[in-house]
Amino acid sequence: MSLFTSLTGLNGAQAELTTISNNIANTGTVGFKRSRVEFSDIIATSPLQDPKRVVGAGTVLRAISQQFTQGAIQSSLNTLDLAVTGQGMFTVRPKPPTNEIRFTRAGTFSVDAQRYVVDNEGQQLQVLPVNAQANVTATGIDALRSLQLPASSGLPRATT
Repeated sequence: MSLFTSLTGLNGAQAELTTISNNIANTGTVGFKRSRVEFSDIIATSPLQDPKRVVGAGTVLRAISQQFTQGAIQSSLNTLDLAVTGQGMFTVRPKPPTNEIRFTRAGTFSVDAQRYVVDNEGQQLQVLPVNAQANVTATGIDALRSLQLPASSGLPRATT
């Protein structure tokens, strides 16, 4: 029994070190959210045992949870870099024909050859459709469209 208790402690320590290592390795990753290890006690009792004399039988990994706290917002020289305050996410979609939708906190965007706004992995930023008055015309996951910049931004005008 004591060997089992010791092994549960070693397994828990290994899980915590792995999680801490992942957090440290990704400190410079844009949009990365750290993880936290949560443990629970293993308590083996019988109905006839005195509750004041119950001894723990080890530990078990309960969960590894993401910490979605607000990070520091950094300024950038890229005009398409975006940041989300609060608990929002950017919605992106891999290039067609897939219908898969992904969520990210990383707001490093650029424009591809077809003028779509994409992240570093080439996934297209998803937006809701709007009319000429900038009012949203449809909502929901099915209404999302890939953001494609127009070929021109209007006719040039001479300054006065």
